[in-house]
Amino acid sequence: QSKRKREQRGEKSKDEILSRSLSWALRHQAPSLGLKMSSDGYVPLNDLLTCGHPRFRSWTEEDVKRVVANNSKQRYSLKHDKILYIRANQGHSMKGIKCEELLTPIQPSELAALETILHGTYRKAWVEHIQHEGLSRMNRNHIHFAGGFPQEGGVISGMRSNCGVYVYVDGGLCARDGVQFFRSDNGVILTAGDKDGMLHPKYFSKVVEAKTGNILFESKTNEKKMPAMNN
Repeated sequence: QSKRKREQRGEKSKDEILSRSLSWALRHQAPSLGLKMSSDGYVPLNDLLTCGHPRFRSWTEEDVKRVVANNSKQRYSLKHDKILYIRANQGHSMKGIKCEELLTPIQPSELAALETILHGTYRKAWVEHIQHEGLSRMNRNHIHFAGGFPQEGGVISGMRSNCGVYVYVDGGLCARDGVQFFRSDNGVILTAGDKDGMLHPKYFSKVVEAKTGNILFESKTNEKKMPAMNN
């Protein structure tokens, strides 16, 4: 039994290695690997596996299919159109991706009606940057949000489970000001922010410390009932 458990752990760690490699290539490095990516983020799977980079030399199509099927955050999609294609569902930093083809726009009325738009971060980032400057997409194309907490049913992606601070965003105010949001195939809520890639603090409705539930910030106009914390 212990041998079987070790084998299962080994398989899991191998799959995690492959998943990280897929993320690295499909979100950030496809052009430098010589891969032709469509505007909705797909690359031919065989081209990826035969691109010559050491991170992909030992993997097969079946390995990739298994990782895509078992990924808890559903980070990747496969499609068959004469040949097999793969893409990352969100998280890109590369140019040339058309977000309206990769992602589904959230209409203003839907955005205003969303109960929860939640960004997970860490206290250091909140204290030093976010509370003054807002949220930044940094080197990615979008800022990422979840529609709830990671442990809630149906919420699979959009935030790391170990975040220490939760930033709630006022969807109604964003909708009023024309801030465009999107949803990915795996349920992540995204925005590119303003022209500088920022979402201003004025759009924050509430900021809460994850472990204690202490309120670090609350908008004076925040009248929306926030969901209860699950500590």
